[in-house]
Formats: sequence, C-alpha cells, structure tokens
Amino acid sequence: MEKKKARNGKVDLMKFLFSLVVIIYHFGNAVDYEHEIFNKGYMAVEFFFIVSGFLFAKSLSRVKYEKETLASDSAAFMLRKYKSFMPYHIFMVAVTFAYLFIHNGWNIGELAVNVANSLPDILLLQMGLVKQQSLLGHEWYISAMLIVMFVLTPIVIKYRESFTKIAAPAVSLLVLGYLCRRFDGSLNLVFDDTGFFYAGVLRALAELSLGCLCYEICKSGVLEKMNRYFLMAAEAAIYILLLVYANKGLEEISPYVVVILLAVAVTLSFSDTTSVSFLNNKAVSFLGKISFPIYLMQIVMRQIIAKIDWQYGYASHVLLYVVSVIAASLVCMLVMDNVLKLFNKPKSK
Repeated sequence: MEKKKARNGKVDLMKFLFSLVVIIYHFGNAVDYEHEIFNKGYMAVEFFFIVSGFLFAKSLSRVKYEKETLASDSAAFMLRKYKSFMPYHIFMVAVTFAYLFIHNGWNIGELAVNVANSLPDILLLQMGLVKQQSLLGHEWYISAMLIVMFVLTPIVIKYRESFTKIAAPAVSLLVLGYLCRRFDGSLNLVFDDTGFFYAGVLRALAELSLGCLCYEICKSGVLEKMNRYFLMAAEAAIYILLLVYANKGLEEISPYVVVILLAVAVTLSFSDTTSVSFLNNKAVSFLGKISFPIYLMQIVMRQIIAKIDWQYGYASHVLLYVVSVIAASLVCMLVMDNVLKLFNKPKSK
C-alpha cells in the first residue's frame, strides 16, 4: 500500500491566512468604517478554487478508468467529497438557525418555513437552483465547487491527460474571458445572471480547471529543473503582492491577472522543489484544517459582532470578530470531530 504523504505545510498556512482575509472582507461589508482592510478580500476565494482544482486532479489521478465502473466510481468519489463537507456544515446550519430562532423571535411554524426555504442551501445545491432566500449565502463557494466537480469527475477520469493538458487551459481561458467581457472586468461574481448558469458556477469551472492545469505542470517535473531559491522568491513575492492587492493596493492590476498569478503561486507551493520542511508539522496542519470551519462560522459571528455598538474603533472591532470566529470554529471542530469519532468507533464483538 502506498504511504500517505504528509500534508503540505505551505498550502495549509496559506489556507488559514486567506480564510482570515475573506472573513475580514465580509465583515467590512457589514460595518461602516473609514479605514477597513482587505476590501478586495473576495480574491481569497480564487485561491481556494485553484487549490481545490489541484487536489481534485491529484485525487482523480489515483482512480483507474474502467468503462464498466466509470459511473459508479464517479458517484463514489463525489459522495466522499460531499460527505467530507457535511459534518462542519451541519454544525454551522444548526448554530445559524438556533441564533436566528432566538434573535428573530420565530415560532415553530416560522422556523419550519425558513428551514424549508433554505433546503437548497442546507443540501449545498443553491448554485444550481433558482435563488430564493440565502441565510447561508457564503456557502455558495462550496455549492458551485461540488456542482462543477460532479460534472467534471467522469470526464477527468476517462480523459485525464486530454483534460488536464488541453481542455483545462482552454476552459479557463475562454470562461474567464467571457466573464471579463460580460461583467466589465469584475470577478466578484456569485448570483449574477449569465443567461443559464450563475456567474459563480462559471467562476468555479474556470478556476477549478486552472487548478487541474497547475497539477499537470507540477506533476510534469518542469519545476525541478529550475533554481529552487528563485522559485521560492517568486512564490513569496506573488503572495505578498496578492495580499497587498486584496488590501486596497495595486488597483490597476486586472482581477484576471491576479487569478493567473495565484495559479502560479499555488503550483509553486505544491512543488517539492520549493518545499519547506519546518512548515510540515501538526500546528500548521491544524491551521489548514481550521480554515474550513472559519469560513463556515463567519456568518453567525458576523451577525452578532457587527451589530454591537462598538465605541473603540475598527481595529479592535475586527480583532474581536476574528477571535470570535476562530473560537466558534474551535467549538465546531471539537464537537463534530468527537461526534464523528463516536459514530466511527468500531463496534465490539
């Protein structure tokens, strides 16, 4: 049996940092201060899409194509992917509705109606259906990713190299170009209408495909022929540039150039050539793991913290928010990890 490779510490660290960027960006949309930071923090979602595309292609590279079992293999892969999101998602749904039930003073009937209307969100299908209410709107990213992966999985399994080497770059180029022309260069797109799909779905398609291309480049070994220190310097420079861009800087750069730069940085981060061993430890791995609960738990904490009549300025307000989100995320992990251990505990004979 092939030994499972350790997690990538650099990618885990960047996941944590970009999860903070995106929640601070969303907090800025809920408050009104003069000197907010990360006003373009939505770009962090591009990082997560590209990383997800890379890992998607890597995971499917281990699935052998068999004509007779293609449908069942694809379904099994997507079921595992879907189930991997559900524990923390279920916790977040329960906390969200408990908060809204208390805060809004709903009766049982009103709670039932809101839960029913939120079923697309609860099932992570909101990006494929008609938009109604969206109490869990920030999860559009997960929904769009799952929908696109559902379509791409059998294609990637059957036409692995043709997709990663030819179709993926073509799809990325054409879809990003279409979005650029349709929405005047903006990439902050979610439920925007494209005539058939939500723009967020196309955004996911383009960037997941780009992540697949990143995997192909990394796997090819071309980076191993280049100078390690040059690549590490380029990687660090790109991430710094992107953080500056997300924080009101370098506004002249097109969002689509930012996506390409992110793809380069992600490829470098996954490359063994630029590996930094001291980051491959349990502490950094934990930061990578908590980034997903942080993304999920932000909505409830934002509704609570943003409504506080805060008298001490933006810096302390956003710090309180970030600390609160991290604390809620730790509770989420503690509860759901122990619940999973309980359910997965082998039964005694």
